[in-house]
Amino acid sequence: MKKYFILPLALCCIATSSAQSNNAPSANAVLISQTKNGNTVTSRYVVRHDTGKSANFDIHYTISRAQIVPTYSDNSRQINELKEFMGDAKDSTMHISAIHIVGYASPDGNTIQNDSLASHRAQALCQYAINTYHPDQKIVTDYKTFSWKECADAVTNSTIPQKKEVLAILNSSNTEREKEAHLRKLPAAWKYLTTNILPTMRYADIAFDYGVDEIITRTTIVKQPTPPATATTTSTTSTTKPEVVVVDEEMSIIIATPKEDSDNRRNQRKARKADKKNAKGGSEVRYW
Repeated sequence: MKKYFILPLALCCIATSSAQSNNAPSANAVLISQTKNGNTVTSRYVVRHDTGKSANFDIHYTISRAQIVPTYSDNSRQINELKEFMGDAKDSTMHISAIHIVGYASPDGNTIQNDSLASHRAQALCQYAINTYHPDQKIVTDYKTFSWKECADAVTNSTIPQKKEVLAILNSSNTEREKEAHLRKLPAAWKYLTTNILPTMRYADIAFDYGVDEIITRTTIVKQPTPPATATTTSTTSTTKPEVVVVDEEMSIIIATPKEDSDNRRNQRKARKADKKNAKGGSEVRYW
């Protein structure tokens, strides 16, 4: 029987990752919460999974019977594990997508009767599952009768008496009825078969296909807005050129004049000085 394991959601279903976007991790992810801390945003998504996992449980039956006996063989443990699994299936994070039941019969006896027995075993387990757990999914049933040749592996790994002879019979080209007749002629080997091998082939198997939702936490770095530029006072350059202080030595007057006129002023001073030198004996001339 295959085992199934469902760890607590906090241990097996949470994946954490960092990303530079706020996009959901996949198309079928649903945002369930979002918190902001400083310049980071933590988003939690649930991603639904309906498949990807399987679990199965075996219920064994007594010879020629199709009724479930909880105390027979390993049935008690199998029934308890099935109950635990179905209890977990009620959790919203777990989704059963399909249920299959196959009934089996051992090869000893009439093949047609064995097929019918295997079918009834499947139906018995199906009805038990419906009455006990009321699953939403349709249960698909099938059945199978093992052949004698399918006992070969179990015989090979066993301590059955006359193993070589038994394997030769199982692997021969004889019919199922002929093989059984030959095996019955080996009393010790036949007793071993009916006690240790054939009972393990009388059972029904219930199998589940299911998925468990995944919780993904994604941390996103949020770009901070750029602060507005601080207005700066730009000094306006005056189109007026700085003034140059000129001292008129003759008139003892301080004159403020634009720089561009300084050359003209200088030339005027030179002209006045020249005039004064030429005005001998004449009256004093003043220039304003």
